Amino acid sequence: MAIQYTDMACETISIANKLVSKYWHPICLKSEIFNNNDFMRFEILGFELIVYNDNGHIIVFDNLCPHRGARFFMDDAGKEPIRCKYHGWGYSNGRLNIANKKSFTRCDVTAADLNKFHVDFCGDFIFFAVDPIQSLKKQLGGRIYDSLAEISSQLSGCSDVNRYFFESAWAIALENALEPYHIPLIHVDTLATLQLTEGENFFLGNNSIWHSRIGNERLDKRLRSMKKYFSTGNALEGYSSIFIFPFSMLSSTYGFSYSLQNFFPSLQDNQTYFTSRLYSALAADSRYQEVVDAFIQSTAKMNRKIFEEDHQVCKRIPARTWTSKPPKYFSDLEEKVLHFRKSCSVWADI
Repeated sequence: MAIQYTDMACETISIANKLVSKYWHPICLKSEIFNNNDFMRFEILGFELIVYNDNGHIIVFDNLCPHRGARFFMDDAGKEPIRCKYHGWGYSNGRLNIANKKSFTRCDVTAADLNKFHVDFCGDFIFFAVDPIQSLKKQLGGRIYDSLAEISSQLSGCSDVNRYFFESAWAIALENALEPYHIPLIHVDTLATLQLTEGENFFLGNNSIWHSRIGNERLDKRLRSMKKYFSTGNALEGYSSIFIFPFSMLSSTYGFSYSLQNFFPSLQDNQTYFTSRLYSALAADSRYQEVVDAFIQSTAKMNRKIFEEDHQVCKRIPARTWTSKPPKYFSDLEEKVLHFRKSCSVWADI
């Protein structure tokens, strides 16, 4: 009998190119680059982007000097001026500064600039886009846009950053994050201990929200008792995740903390640039800060275990098995996978 598989190893990359270009993508909070010269670096497909505070003005740009292509920044985050260490070109206050500018006599060097991307905000969340097909608010839709804005107003800052190569195609890694079918087997001592109910999906354009109650009554009672320590606003009781098509998830339990996960594609079909940023909710009172900090530290450790468990199983799945077509066999718990593939399929033949 012939081996059956879909020869689609390059489909994840060809679709990713279009999705990276045409959609808005969340990357961090304004508060994470609050001061002048603060920056963060992200990798996506064949380029690196920098989100940067230029004297109070937030810009996002390709991490390459327009002169000869040297990278401005090598670290993942930090605080330093934009200055090329190769020939001294720099940027500040919205203007490119060219070293020995008078020596450029045979070209129009006045046209040189950073390769900037579009920037927009939803509350305190920073989004970037290359060539978006619609506004950020239209892409998110009113319900998710308003939810993200409200959530961002309740966060005290980033408590943990987890960043590494996910040895899996981005679409496979993301589908794993979307469906709860695998939880009892893969997350036995971590996420499965919550005994999440089947929950309810809300499909909002290409985006979605999943909300599940916590079936473990002892843990649920304990979590409810923690509510007095946090300022959580209208956070859903239980576990919830917001999928921001095409590459991002924002998940939370009772609104005590929020994990922003990006599954950015690379040019290799078996590699994903995975980043998770854990944000703590504000303490309800300064007296509770120590309790809040201890809870967030525990959450960070648990999240890292969960992500690594996901990583280990996703490594088993070859990129060639993924296609934007619906899977032949699927559980009711994989409804969001069907929705995700339907959204991707629009771009498969363009």
